[in-house]
Amino acid sequence: MYNVSNDKATKISVTTFSELDYKENDIEELLRKNIDMICDEEESMLIVGKAS
Repeated sequence: MYNVSNDKATKISVTTFSELDYKENDIEELLRKNIDMICDEEESMLIVGKAS
């Protein structure tokens, strides 16, 4: 994977959620706040609930 900025591509090192100390609820919150990561303007996605 690469980070592209100002026509320059920089390789991003591979990491895991465990290495980032992310738990399942952290990933769910990340996706909820950034739903465009998994769908674009031509698609629609509805978040129906949040586990407590």
